[in-house]
Amino acid sequence: MDMIFLKLLNMGLAAGWLILAILPLRILLKKAPKRVCCVLWGIAALRLVCPLSLRAPFSLIPSAEILNAHTVQYARRPTVNTGILLINRTLNPIISRTLSPAPGASVNPLHVWIFAAGILWAVGAVLLLCYGIFRYLRLRIKVREAVPFEEFSPSKNLWLCDAVSSPFILGLLKPRIFLPSGIGADELAYVTTHEQAHLQRKDHWWKWLGYLLLTVYWFHPLVWAAYVLFCRDLELACDEKVVRDFDGAEKKAYAHALVSCGMQRKTVLSCPLAFGEIDVKERVKTILNYKKPAPRVTTAASVLCFLLALCFLTDPPVSEFTGSRNGNDSEFVMVFRKFNATDSQNLTLEAGDVLNAAIILDDGRMAVKIRYGDAVIYDNRELLVSETFDLEIEQSGIYTVEVTGEHARGRVSFTRSRLS
Repeated sequence: MDMIFLKLLNMGLAAGWLILAILPLRILLKKAPKRVCCVLWGIAALRLVCPLSLRAPFSLIPSAEILNAHTVQYARRPTVNTGILLINRTLNPIISRTLSPAPGASVNPLHVWIFAAGILWAVGAVLLLCYGIFRYLRLRIKVREAVPFEEFSPSKNLWLCDAVSSPFILGLLKPRIFLPSGIGADELAYVTTHEQAHLQRKDHWWKWLGYLLLTVYWFHPLVWAAYVLFCRDLELACDEKVVRDFDGAEKKAYAHALVSCGMQRKTVLSCPLAFGEIDVKERVKTILNYKKPAPRVTTAASVLCFLLALCFLTDPPVSEFTGSRNGNDSEFVMVFRKFNATDSQNLTLEAGDVLNAAIILDDGRMAVKIRYGDAVIYDNRELLVSETFDLEIEQSGIYTVEVTGEHARGRVSFTRSRLS
């Protein structure tokens, strides 16, 4: 359970950057078709769902794995890798100081916290899922006395019910539109057209899928914000679909029908899609001011969606090195401004030699491993501070020095000398 939560935590934090990019982009695309905003949320959903991503140098995700399983379970000085050096410098000293295991401890404190968080996550997800099912079943009971409105609905998916006060759609495989029995004749055609547009767009499916994602990522505040805005954009896109070919008089009549429904605003957790689920004032204003977007606006919006997907559905490359390197059979020296990769060098050493090692870290972390054949003679997986040591060589042969950096900055040197 803890490793599942850790995976979701990393996926959610990576998707958070995408959601933060979408928020201002929605404002920038104000004149674009409203369905474009729904596409943006679809891209965010894909990032939340897909556990694997391609790596690309143009990725704008700072770090795809902020906290890895090895650090959680075994790190002597746990750290996070946000991909932003300033945040790393601020958080890592605090995390290392408070969550480092005590000498002789049998379990890493960070592992305990992640395990507890995993249990809490599972409980919250189950509760939120049960809440959605409860709301659905309660509505099913509420509309059990509904009768089909066959005169107005040849497809038999339109139903009248005395127990409801506002229109909504209920059902996934065989969705039905439920209307209050007292709905006026002037509003009936527009309300029905709106709900049928939802069905044509499969919004009753998309909203449930959005709610399922919310139950999984309930701990992520940006996912809550995304779900709220997604529900709003669904309604606006549906309104746009209905009024696309309306003239001014028809837009006013449609807006009047919207106001006349007199619905009480529903919470964002409501499971059915209803006519007027967001602020009526905003919808009326959007309807009356609607103008068909120019082709160039639609094209530009499509290009922006493509670029957004390209930059945020990919992960940053693992291997990255900026600096200088010098290596031969007697020394291995690297000076780097950024080292996010693994490198190695074979050194030819003789018995009686001393391998002088110096790891100077200004930022990030490193792992150092020295092997002689298949035997590992030195292994430090969590270097956070500078370290120097001398390794006496007892057997002649080829020794392999392997260094791995994670957003590290500094220098390393491995040089050969003789015992005096």
